[in-house]
Amino acid sequence: MRAISRRWWPEAAGASRGWTAIALNVSPAMLAVALFVIWAPAAHWDHPELLGALAGIAAVAFLAEVRLKMAFAVYFDATIVLALLALVIAGPLPALLVWIVPDAITRLVIRRTPLIAPDLIANVTSYALALLAGEAVLELASAPSSLAQAPALYTAGLVIGTINFTFARLNFAPFYQHSRVTALVRAEFVDLLAGFLAMLILGVATYLLIPPLGVFALALLAAVVVLPQLALALLVRARSVTSLSPDEATALYAAAIADVLALPKRERTIIACVAELLSDDTDGAEPHARWRFEDVPEVVQAALHIDERWDGTGRPAGLSGGHAPLASRVVSVARAWADLTAAGTLQLPHHEAILGIGVGAGAQFDPAIVAAAARVVADEQTFVRDPDFQPRLHSLPLPRPLRRDRMPAALGRLAQPA
Repeated sequence: MRAISRRWWPEAAGASRGWTAIALNVSPAMLAVALFVIWAPAAHWDHPELLGALAGIAAVAFLAEVRLKMAFAVYFDATIVLALLALVIAGPLPALLVWIVPDAITRLVIRRTPLIAPDLIANVTSYALALLAGEAVLELASAPSSLAQAPALYTAGLVIGTINFTFARLNFAPFYQHSRVTALVRAEFVDLLAGFLAMLILGVATYLLIPPLGVFALALLAAVVVLPQLALALLVRARSVTSLSPDEATALYAAAIADVLALPKRERTIIACVAELLSDDTDGAEPHARWRFEDVPEVVQAALHIDERWDGTGRPAGLSGGHAPLASRVVSVARAWADLTAAGTLQLPHHEAILGIGVGAGAQFDPAIVAAAARVVADEQTFVRDPDFQPRLHSLPLPRPLRRDRMPAALGRLAQPA
């Protein structure tokens, strides 16, 4: 009991603030129980295959470990849409069971958080009150058909999301996580609203497909919810560059630097060919770069000048500044980076390797290319915590402005622990 009471009392809270936090945590829970008992909303269990599929999607999306939400947020992820579908199909109680699947996995399977704690009460209370409010909206609409019910279902989703946010975050985070209300509203409601509205549209569309398709209507929803989760989970799971040879790491770094520099496709091809030409790993293997006959003179020239220096003291021609081929300058930085991090080298973490290369910026290396290498590390460290990761942003099949300018910040938020 003493441990439980400490768990319920906010850290460093005085008597007034502590009792207020407990009251705001427990009173809504009592209200939710009372409403369920007094109202006794109907529950329909005649579609167990749909409820099972919704619960399964919620479980798989959660176990992907990349949640569609901000750190510590307990709302606006895909589970809200799954619960909304369960609500319209079976009622508030079955929907509540679907919605608490991630919490159950966290506390009973993974055991990441205590079984009984204030955040659990806040979560489940917000789910229960939100679903009861959503049920009230649907009952008031009493639409005669699925198509006619679509606007009411969308409205119910908005109500559910708002109440969920209010009781799970505004009632909880300012007391137990010392969050500012204005920052919560901006970062965890306003900033996520567009994505939430889009997910609601998908949920309503899925509901309209259920009568003709049955459980197969959930396939599109599952693809949208689960596949990005799994893809992001794979993306943020770091692969160590120490598993690559220096030549393999050189090619990887050169491609990432070229992406940061926004080089055209032909220049990137030249860089890849130069890295491959200088590699000792081929030994008769099929070339990975897309060699073209007309590119051979430029590739050979760039490979010849790989040891030129920015200050003009290099070899073979003593070319200074931008007079050395761009591909030579890019691969030179990439090779120096690989020689500090790849297998069989010092295997330094990236931030130390970039500091080491930075010492030669303006003397041995082109400063702009060293800065591009530093940006590769800075961008990917927002979502990959391991210090020896293999850069992968450049390989994403997305438009470059999205890949380089927006993805790092978005992935950084998604990769934070829930």
